[in-house]
Amino acid sequence: MGDESTQRRHEVADEDDTPQSQPDPLVGAESRTDAWLHWLYLHGDRRAVSGLMLVATFVASLALIRSSLITPAAADDVVAISSTLIGGMLPFITVVLAINQLILSEEFGTTGAFFERIEETADFRKSIESHTGVRPSPAEPSALLRTLIEAKRRTSLGLRNVCLDAEAELREDVEEFVSATIPRDDDSIDSLGETTFGTFEVISVILHYNDPWQLQEVRKISEYHRFELSAAADDQLERLEELLGDIHVCRQYFKTVYMQQELADLSKILLYVGFPTLLAGAFIVLSYGNLLALELHSYVYVVVVAATITALFSPFAVLLAYVLRIATIARRTAADFGPFVLQQQLPREDLETSDAGD
Repeated sequence: MGDESTQRRHEVADEDDTPQSQPDPLVGAESRTDAWLHWLYLHGDRRAVSGLMLVATFVASLALIRSSLITPAAADDVVAISSTLIGGMLPFITVVLAINQLILSEEFGTTGAFFERIEETADFRKSIESHTGVRPSPAEPSALLRTLIEAKRRTSLGLRNVCLDAEAELREDVEEFVSATIPRDDDSIDSLGETTFGTFEVISVILHYNDPWQLQEVRKISEYHRFELSAAADDQLERLEELLGDIHVCRQYFKTVYMQQELADLSKILLYVGFPTLLAGAFIVLSYGNLLALELHSYVYVVVVAATITALFSPFAVLLAYVLRIATIARRTAADFGPFVLQQQLPREDLETSDAGD
């Protein structure tokens, strides 16, 4: 039996079905470019990212003015640019309405629908309490996820302990799995213990914990060594599958809630930025000719034109900064279901992979 399972193990391993797109922990990037890309796509405060884009727009405007591609002394040119940018801003009203409709669609429902949600949530919490032994389970999302990861870590260590006297190949596979996952568990537990839900640190754990790959590895051990597993080891593997399933559900749900919060913040900031920017642009369209008639210093008109262009670009910068992170999160977890591992990487991102053939 042992030879048969070993042969089957090597046959499947040779198929090289190991996930090739596990996200890295984004800690200790290899270069400044990598670190900058991670900050731009995920970790950076969206207001800071928007601010940097607007600074770049202001500098670019000054460069265009200096090269005479934009002429502050020509009122018609400035009015034409402002009018074009104002026209481009109007669709943002539709964007804000669409975002709010998307968010509110999840909030509407009948009493029966809300009651069903409560029952499903209660059943899920009871399942978590059964798998972790923690009663009642924490209500705060980051604390709940931390409890699950702690339970999964203890179960992994328990699996290693019950396999100390097992056959060499089983012991090596279990040790490889535990050694690969315990550092990620420790980092996640530390991160979740120092933050609350709503901050990106929680989402960073959700993005990079990679439970589908871990679940696939657990299933491999169960399949390849099914004739060699003791009852205790089999119980630990079954419990690992249950805990990883719970972690997966929590990750997906908390990711969804976080993205709803991001979209709500985006629509609010677009309104805050868009309304005064629209007024400023309208003022320039109506009054720039009169402003030129005052014959102020040429630097004043340079600054006014550059500032106007930057202000009119501000809604685009805010939208780009938020959508960049939301789209990155969605892309990295779009097909993250159970044992299917199809996360997408960031540009220039070095990814962890597991070599099933070793």
